[in-house]
Amino acid sequence: MLAAADLETYFSMRGKLMTNSTRVLLLAAVASVALAGCGKKAPSGQVVATVAGKEVTSVELNNELNGFHAPNAQIRKAAEQQALNQIIVRKVLAQAAEKAGVGKTPAFAQQEKRVHETLLIQTWQAQIAKAVPAASKEEVEKFIAEHPDMYAQRKIFEVDQVRFPQPTDPEVLKAFQPLKTLDEVTALLTANKVPFRAGRSEIDALSVDPAIVAQIVKLPPGEVFMVPANNLLVANRIASTRVEPLEGAIATQHATEFIKTRRTQEAVQKQLGGVLGGAKKDIVYSKAYQPPEPPKPAKAAAPAAAAAPAKSK
Repeated sequence: MLAAADLETYFSMRGKLMTNSTRVLLLAAVASVALAGCGKKAPSGQVVATVAGKEVTSVELNNELNGFHAPNAQIRKAAEQQALNQIIVRKVLAQAAEKAGVGKTPAFAQQEKRVHETLLIQTWQAQIAKAVPAASKEEVEKFIAEHPDMYAQRKIFEVDQVRFPQPTDPEVLKAFQPLKTLDEVTALLTANKVPFRAGRSEIDALSVDPAIVAQIVKLPPGEVFMVPANNLLVANRIASTRVEPLEGAIATQHATEFIKTRRTQEAVQKQLGGVLGGAKKDIVYSKAYQPPEPPKPAKAAAPAAAAAPAKSK
């Protein structure tokens, strides 16, 4: 019998994200699933288990592990066992749901279509990412040298923050542009009845886009800068800065991964963006769902009138 605590261990090792409700349901189900078949012939070869006659293969098990790398054989074996039992639980419950007719409902059909489309896109993105070349040693060394605030002089900023939902009114957003202090920000939020939360946090230069880091270090003392965070805007004022250098192999590894990630994002954006741009001509909306017209570009200012020639005296 699989212990619920063992499944929690596997989730933590993989860093797998799940909703609380899904986690509770799986843990409850796993607690009642026996691992060994009672007197039945054990599968062999590429088949690692069977569920009501349906095979679970080693390929399926490896896919469930999703690239997990264990530091030793014991942890690997434990992770495989938890992954296998997760597959078994999913198959048992899926088979029961199928018998209950869930797969024939309109709601299921809609969700299945959505999941299928999402999985296609995610798999395509993974293929694009796999084709992106890794950075060369020279590129990594150059990147580290060009960004001392992330490496040799790595900055960690202690900041006073004000977090608030991003306003939808463009006029309110525009009003933030000239603000220089957190007091001005909170006053504007209060005047517009926008809820906010104040606090103190840290910003590690390693976790921020290098272009933003370059702007932050040039700010006058006490001046506010804003960064988006999901559906929020965060106004920051630097309270103090400390230097904790990142050098050697750790810096090389971080720079290598950063360059790879940035290249991957650019490649995905280029390919998917091109597809989306080309698809616009094939999209037709009903009258009730026509998207709003994009704002027209501002007209260029009329050229100043030429000065009248000076009259001769």
